[in-house]
Amino acid sequence: MPISGVLEQLLNYWHELPRNHGANIPARHALNLAELHELLPRISLLKRVDRFDVQVSMIGTSAPALWHNPVTGFNAFDLTSPDLYENTAKLYDAVLEQPSGAHMLEKVYRHKGRDADIASLYLPLADRDGAPIYIIGCSVYRKRPAYGRINDRLIPDHQKVSSIEFIDLGYGKPTVSFEKPARRPRPEPELRWWDRFMPSKPRPTKGTWMDA
Repeated sequence: MPISGVLEQLLNYWHELPRNHGANIPARHALNLAELHELLPRISLLKRVDRFDVQVSMIGTSAPALWHNPVTGFNAFDLTSPDLYENTAKLYDAVLEQPSGAHMLEKVYRHKGRDADIASLYLPLADRDGAPIYIIGCSVYRKRPAYGRINDRLIPDHQKVSSIEFIDLGYGKPTVSFEKPARRPRPEPELRWWDRFMPSKPRPTKGTWMDA
């Protein structure tokens, strides 16, 4: 799977980040938001607290204090089906412990049943003590949907992963055996908040004052 566009920009940026005292991976505090301005709307920061507790925050926020306080957000496993917990944990383990990059392709279900193909890149980062506990992630539509906005904030929910390819960051590629998850019903996209104010079917009789 060739990496191009925004994901390639992030990979090149990661390689150029400084390492403290010959560390394998750069530290989170080495990130420079000013240099990431074009990527910010699509980037998330993950912090592994425990194997099944990976906290997610969006980098492109209006709160610069995010970088000076403990990362808070929601658990990435809240967006993961229970039968995919182990596979997801293995993915994060491989990125942080090898260390390596991960390039993922997946399909997500959008409103009105439309599918979207998303490509994601995950790269490891260390804390100030050198512990590999952070992952910087970037997700983009492989083909932008109609009316897509530049500030779309993509957080894939791993509904249907089509492929995962690990990237050698100079320390080899991990060997990971993912479990084959059981088939499950196609998820129903969540309604938009304003849908609750729209009239429901059946429509009023033609010619009445309520008919528009």
